[in-house]
Amino acid sequence: MTRWISLIVMMTFFAMLPLDIDAPTVNLCLMACLRWAVLAAVPAAGFQREQLA
Repeated sequence: MTRWISLIVMMTFFAMLPLDIDAPTVNLCLMACLRWAVLAAVPAAGFQREQLA
């Protein structure tokens, strides 16, 4: 039983190694998409008032 547990732990560790690079990349892409969606949804007049200040 302990051999299977250690095998599963090692497999999980080596399967997660590529996520060290992929996870931050996906996170940044999602943040950029959300920013674009917010800027597209908010009318431009709201930002013009803030730019005058």
